[in-house]
Amino acid sequence: MTASKHVYDDLDKVLHALRQGGFILLHDSLSRENEVDLVVAAEMVTPEHVRVMRREAGGLLCLALANQVGDKLGIANMSAIFACAASKYPVLRSLEEKKAPYGDKPAFSISVNHRRTFTGVTDRDRAMTISELARLSKRALNDGIDCRQIFATEFKAPGHVHLLIESRDSLAERRGHTELSVHLCRLARMAPAAAICEMLDGRTYNALSIEDAKAYAHNNSIPLLDGQQVIASFLQPRSS
Repeated sequence: MTASKHVYDDLDKVLHALRQGGFILLHDSLSRENEVDLVVAAEMVTPEHVRVMRREAGGLLCLALANQVGDKLGIANMSAIFACAASKYPVLRSLEEKKAPYGDKPAFSISVNHRRTFTGVTDRDRAMTISELARLSKRALNDGIDCRQIFATEFKAPGHVHLLIESRDSLAERRGHTELSVHLCRLARMAPAAAICEMLDGRTYNALSIEDAKAYAHNNSIPLLDGQQVIASFLQPRSS
């Protein structure tokens, strides 16, 4: 059975779950990674969210940020950082992944910890880093201020929360979980920042299949969304 034959949840149900601090499951597409991520709005993240993502999803826990937030914080994609550093460290030119096997340029930026964390890796520490970055993201956009100095004062690198930066033209340019989850947070009228983690399969050692993701969604009362629904909303904005 293919993913297209599954009945996905509607967008309104997903947005309600995000506003309530609940998880959603987000499938990108059969033609891309064909992966399902466990997603929660960053401003709602608690240590329990981190525990669930670590134990039940199992992939890399990342924080996806709007490109405008990246600008306000003064950070860029890792590819841009490599380009600046390559004159001194030429090996970076060879290491850089310009395009992933599924066709996209990676969205990775730097990794950070909040300065009030200890090791940075515990559920409490990572929840603090994520929620505090969501708070700063909202302040940066709502107050219209340059938050680079605040960011440098409140956070440190390297850390245990991997940052992803949305592409400049969002879903018009790249259709990964970074852009999909950030756009969902925008639609929910929340800070455009989402904690995301790939769902992995401990039996096959691969990504969790869409069939098993649907079963997980049903068993845990978590809405499952097709990325194509998010793209359609982006291309044809809904009336407010």
